[in-house]
Amino acid sequence: MIAVWIPVCAGMTIRVFLFEFMIKQRDDMETQTSEKPTFDTQDEFKRKPIAENIIRLLTLPIDLSPMVIDGGWGTGKTEFCQKLIRLMQQQHPDYQPIYIDAFRSDHSGEPLLALLAEIIKACTPEDTGDQPSEQRKNITRKVAKAAGFVMKTVAKAAVGHVLRQNLEDLEKGMSQIINDEEEAKNVAATVADSATTLASHSIDATIDATIEALLKEQIEAEKNLKTLKACLEELAADKPIILFIDELDRCRPDYAVDMLEVIKHVFDVENVKVVLVTNTKQLRAAINHRYGVEVDAQKYLDKFLKYSFALPDKVVARFEEDRALAAVEHFKQLIRKSHICNELQGLIYESPEDISFINFIGDMIARHDISLRETERFVRFLEIYHSLSRGLNINKSVPQVILLRITGVFIFCFHSDLIASINKNRTDAKDFARLFNVQSWPDTPPIESYGFNCADIIAVMLIKHSKIEDARFQEWEDKTYWQTYIDHHFFQNKYIVSQKRGIYGVLSILKETFQVLSLEQTPQ
Repeated sequence: MIAVWIPVCAGMTIRVFLFEFMIKQRDDMETQTSEKPTFDTQDEFKRKPIAENIIRLLTLPIDLSPMVIDGGWGTGKTEFCQKLIRLMQQQHPDYQPIYIDAFRSDHSGEPLLALLAEIIKACTPEDTGDQPSEQRKNITRKVAKAAGFVMKTVAKAAVGHVLRQNLEDLEKGMSQIINDEEEAKNVAATVADSATTLASHSIDATIDATIEALLKEQIEAEKNLKTLKACLEELAADKPIILFIDELDRCRPDYAVDMLEVIKHVFDVENVKVVLVTNTKQLRAAINHRYGVEVDAQKYLDKFLKYSFALPDKVVARFEEDRALAAVEHFKQLIRKSHICNELQGLIYESPEDISFINFIGDMIARHDISLRETERFVRFLEIYHSLSRGLNINKSVPQVILLRITGVFIFCFHSDLIASINKNRTDAKDFARLFNVQSWPDTPPIESYGFNCADIIAVMLIKHSKIEDARFQEWEDKTYWQTYIDHHFFQNKYIVSQKRGIYGVLSILKETFQVLSLEQTPQ
């Protein structure tokens, strides 16, 4: 009895210690976190109304937990979630919103412990010095005991599988003694049958004991699950708990699915709601990784996800004509904040002239559906180019040259596979069509138009002077009209053709941009 009790006590001690360590670790990280922006200090994407609607739903008696704030990687989900929590703390101090970075605890392999540690830290008085508060200590011990049984995995009896494995091993052993493979198989089968007969009573007894143990284990697990839920209800009695679980799409597939299962079975508790901030596409992939591609991952999610919506990729506005891509607004904000290249400020203002750089950049961002994180990458590459060269020379250089340099940076950033063919003058029309996301020759601008679409002009110019095997670009109208535009804006521009004429002058600017970003050019 003592031998049994010792490991039980040891396991209990370890769980309590682990809980206390995880809680202390999260306290330390919380104190190191710098002040984050709020919707009042920074809301370039006009997402505050969305946050307010979410808060309204979460504070109403509607069964929508778990709910999902869906969005691809780099769409600003994490920042939105943290601003949402701060807004909820401001508007509803009677609620306990708790932020959980699932990826941070991915290494632990125990999602239940990670969630409970965050809840205990947020819902109990802070420790004084190195000593935990009495309430935190008591709730930790109570929760740790219950969680230990809930987490426990029960091994399933597989007598038939074991016998089959033993039979295969026996056949291999017999074949080493008996040269006749068929005879060895027969001998092995005879021995296995005899062993099965002799052990039948023992096997039956083992099965009976296993079933009895499984039933006891199940009863104990159910009892402790109720205890665990009761603890959660106690913590959420006065102030309802809202769990915001972020970065689940970045976790290991098995851990992500385990987290979903824990939420499903444990956190269906009064006054506790769960919000997943994630990319459901990646969650579906994790489910298929766990259970196989034949499993309908969406149906799996639909079984327990109550409500889901996608974080919009456009700035929220009352009228459609006032809506702008969030990535474009993010680009403007990043340029304004850049300490590297103040000169780039000229990129974000609309020009009364034919060429507006921000319209060109916004057009390229929209054509490629660039995420917020990818936008940050693009700005970083512009800063690198500026730092290693004479810059884009917005105030001194002609607009067409700037457009080509921006195009070169864009290619280097998002279409690096094009660089080799451009450097070798072996470009293919289909590659440039992919770069500018054009499916056919663009429509000719109307005669009365004072401006032109920069992206379309550059796309036509590059496609026209490439190898064309794609039927989409072999026959086209208004060749003369397009050539006039190209000649006027690029081929007759002395700054572009000063050294190399025609398309080679255009390509030389792209090549120079690649050289700078590849660190091949001597810093200016």
